[in-house]
Amino acid sequence: MTEQVINRLKDPENITETEQKHVPVIESDDVMTAEGKFKVTVTLGEVPHVMQDDHYIEWIELYLGKTKIGRVELSPSDEKAEAIFTVEPTEEIVGIRAYEICHIRGVNVCGDCGTKAVIMKLKALASCNVHGLWESSKQVEIMSKKVGEGKECRWHA
Repeated sequence: MTEQVINRLKDPENITETEQKHVPVIESDDVMTAEGKFKVTVTLGEVPHVMQDDHYIEWIELYLGKTKIGRVELSPSDEKAEAIFTVEPTEEIVGIRAYEICHIRGVNVCGDCGTKAVIMKLKALASCNVHGLWESSKQVEIMSKKVGEGKECRWHA
């Protein structure tokens, strides 16, 4: 079995017509709080993708880091190539991600309250029945709900 090529935006300054219709557009809050619920909308293309019997978006998936949030199956009868997901980041995600990156790049820690924040990627993957797989991502900041004691991360010291 051969692996399918994943298409991405190649040059943001020179977006092709095919890219305009196929690169997933992720709409979400830039900052999310652990234990909260956040709506994320993924639409296919800055120019709406057609939904016809011979050319349509088959499905859209959303990931937070490596965790799959969900998959929405679509069909030619759908009005538009769009999916709405609910992202619920957890304290565990913040803790694990903070541990993974702290010794390399550091973690944002508020000097006043000690609250941790990590940067993660929302990744959208979609399948067009004619043009294959398309992917894009967006960085979001996940803030811990736990307020610390106002000291820096001990891995930074």
